[in-house]
Amino acid sequence: MAIPNKFLISKLWWIQFPFHLRLITKIRFFASFGAGGVIYLTSLIFNNIGFSATEIGLGFTISAIVGTLTRFFTGNYLNKTANIYNPLIISSLTSIAAGFFLIISKDIYFYNIGQALIGAAAGVYWPSAEYVVPFFCHPIDTRKAYALVRSSEALGIFLGVFLGGFMTNFIYLKSIFLNDIFCMFFIIYLILRNKNSIKNNLENYQKKSSNLIKFYQESWNKNSITIITSIVLITTSLALIQVTLPLDLVKGGVYREVLNEQLISFIISFQLILLLILQWPIGSWISRRGKLFGLKFSLINFAFASLILFISSYFDSSVYYLVFIAIILISLGTSSFLPTSTDIVFSIAPSNKKGYALAILSQCFAMGYFFGPFISGRVLDIFGYASIIWIAISILCFTTFAIIIKKSF
Repeated sequence: MAIPNKFLISKLWWIQFPFHLRLITKIRFFASFGAGGVIYLTSLIFNNIGFSATEIGLGFTISAIVGTLTRFFTGNYLNKTANIYNPLIISSLTSIAAGFFLIISKDIYFYNIGQALIGAAAGVYWPSAEYVVPFFCHPIDTRKAYALVRSSEALGIFLGVFLGGFMTNFIYLKSIFLNDIFCMFFIIYLILRNKNSIKNNLENYQKKSSNLIKFYQESWNKNSITIITSIVLITTSLALIQVTLPLDLVKGGVYREVLNEQLISFIISFQLILLLILQWPIGSWISRRGKLFGLKFSLINFAFASLILFISSYFDSSVYYLVFIAIILISLGTSSFLPTSTDIVFSIAPSNKKGYALAILSQCFAMGYFFGPFISGRVLDIFGYASIIWIAISILCFTTFAIIIKKSF
């Protein structure tokens, strides 16, 4: 019996999705491929240059502040125009400028300018990239569509960090920013090439959906505050993991020995590989359950992961096992949260506030960077370890899980 061609099977699986959903999936892949190294390795790069943890955290805080303004401006723009190609081009050009400033930065001034531009680019990009998925996914279920684009992002981030780590160690310290610039130019090419097709698709969908407007929710869901609070907590945990965990490991815990940067890079890569493997199956599994199941599952995983990171700080042996267990739980929590959070927020919003709703969701991610890295940077500079941060996150996640466990959509 002939063995099916694996390439053909993969191609058939890929083409089952609508053309425009495949297009936004490609765009989000390259955006993540460029941003992966920037997100995970920037703190280590500028730590090597000689920046303090407080200075590094301050840059992420500035990025979050600027991103706040651009997010809500973008949300208002999307509500009025439903035009996503202009914001995506603007965000790409802004990210290119950010990469330039971070490449030439040798002091805090240019570093902060670069981080501010990263925040501006993210504030324009995320609401637009999230907003368009429900319009491009028909007849695919929205949660499965979000699982697809999040899976492509997981692949992009993994490759970005893997390639970025290699280039940073063996070619050029700031190679991750060059890679991001290249990816942004390719995104601009994809958008301009399909500009008319994107516009026509959005217009056709809006005409069809206008007849179904009576079915749309015209007021915010009664559980909106609880849902958004849970999302802010989870995104703050993600921000701390991305920025603070590498610094915590490289500086050592209360009794935990200092880990070298090669091992830390391996730990980060392990997390990204897990996320890449788990994103699609976990996302598909979550999509068959209640709307809030993904948030509950994420909260309990982040609660136990943070608790284990806290405990690991007090061990000087076998700490690797504890850190890797925490990474597994973090990957499970992340893979369940990312594809479902957008679908939930899009669903709880009134029909004329969808753009604002996704701006709020994107801002939830920024909120984590708004205060998390700066506070954790101060804690690391003062105490030399971050165990107090992990136990605080664990307690908050357990508490929020207890509040939301009986909630239904």
